[in-house]
Amino acid sequence: MSRRRAVSKHAAEERVLDKITREAEERMYKKRQAREEARQIRQEQLDKIRANENDYGKADENAQNDSSGRRRSHDENKEREFEALQDKVFELEDKFQQAMLLYSQLDNEKSALLYEIDLLKDDLEEKDQILALHQRETRDLTSEVKLLKQTIAGLQANNQTLKTEIAQRDQLIHDHGLVLVEQESEENSRISSAESSESAINVKSGPFLFAQQTVSLVEKAIPGSSSLDEKVKKLVDMNKKLRQQVEETEQTLYARRSRMNDHHSGISGSNGSSANDELQRDAAKQLAEMKLKLQEAERENTNQQGTLRDKEMSLDEAKETNKHLQSRLEKLRSSRRGV
Repeated sequence: MSRRRAVSKHAAEERVLDKITREAEERMYKKRQAREEARQIRQEQLDKIRANENDYGKADENAQNDSSGRRRSHDENKEREFEALQDKVFELEDKFQQAMLLYSQLDNEKSALLYEIDLLKDDLEEKDQILALHQRETRDLTSEVKLLKQTIAGLQANNQTLKTEIAQRDQLIHDHGLVLVEQESEENSRISSAESSESAINVKSGPFLFAQQTVSLVEKAIPGSSSLDEKVKKLVDMNKKLRQQVEETEQTLYARRSRMNDHHSGISGSNGSSANDELQRDAAKQLAEMKLKLQEAERENTNQQGTLRDKEMSLDEAKETNKHLQSRLEKLRSSRRGV
């Protein structure tokens, strides 16, 4: 708004000064014309006076020659003085008009310079504001850089602490003869318990600790190039299948015993002792075979349960270690997110 007011004021002053200059030039031109016309009129009057004087008789002219000559010379001197004064007046007027014109030009230049000074002042104020803003931003950035440096130093210290703890963990694992196994699957694995087929253990994804003996037993039970996690799952599935087979075998044995008892009671009075002996031998043979299969299944189930108990103990230890490591990792991640 200050610039617009300065521009409008400057334009109005220029218009007024231009108008004054034009009026002064017009007055000078009119005065020059009037002076030329006055000179022409005086010259014509002098010519008429001279012509009238020539018309007089030569006698009068000779008689009054001395007096008229003195009068003409006196009048001419007055006219010359008057013309000289008029010339000086016109010259002074010309000088005055030139001075007015020069004054108007100087005033215009002064207005232009004042306008430029106002522009420079506005520009200087804007630059001062920009400089203050940049200085404030520099102070803020400097404080942020200091905070970031402190945070980086803290993170580096935490990182060094974690490296030390990881090295200590690896040394403890090595000293106790354990093996650290990384879990490949990101989903939660559900491992069936040996005491109840309905209960399950939720284990979060992460590394697990196993004893070297446990790993050797798993490798011996299920050879191959698959991962330890897959082999443990296969052992769990095999345990489930063996349990189902044992239950089915017990049910089948119970059904056969029931049928044999019913059949024995039906034929006890009619076939005699020979047929009864033969049936008893067949039943005893089948019962011995079923007992043998049941013993083998129970022995294999016992071995599987022992292996599973060892694995569960290793899993409990791994869960504790994994929980501790995950808590440390969460702290590190939260500190990194804060950065």
